[in-house]
Amino acid sequence: MAIIRIHRLVDHPAAVPTIAAWIDAEWGAFSGRTPAQTLARFTEDAAARLPRSYVALDGAMPQGVASLRASDSVDWDPGVTPWLCNVYVPPEARGAGIAARLCRHVAAEAAALGFGTLSLASTAGDDSLYYRLGYRSYARLSHGGDVMHLMRLDLNP
Repeated sequence: MAIIRIHRLVDHPAAVPTIAAWIDAEWGAFSGRTPAQTLARFTEDAAARLPRSYVALDGAMPQGVASLRASDSVDWDPGVTPWLCNVYVPPEARGAGIAARLCRHVAAEAAALGFGTLSLASTAGDDSLYYRLGYRSYARLSHGGDVMHLMRLDLNP
């Protein structure tokens, strides 16, 4: 069985091209970013408070990613910060709980940084991984033909 460890992506720059390729393939059309722009979003300053991306690694092999950002690609709820973004696990690694671990890790990091809530936007609503992790829908928006669920997790229950 693989041993998955979660690290700051900035500490594992060799994983950045793989992560950026995953995110571009999954959400590039939605975001309107070029592959180079997506790659640049994952080139972070280690000293910066936000953004922070986290990679799940099996040895040196990336198995998933999640980011903590001041805002999402779309400013779903102006003034609300921070946001859980870019939660992605490639198909071959799914089913092992990696996405849940990444989401919990990002929530713990947000709490450690002093944030009281963590928000996200997803087409998945109240029957989703996020709901099972404690996020609750607080708004629904139409975007490009999709219904986006804005969800929030209380970090100080």
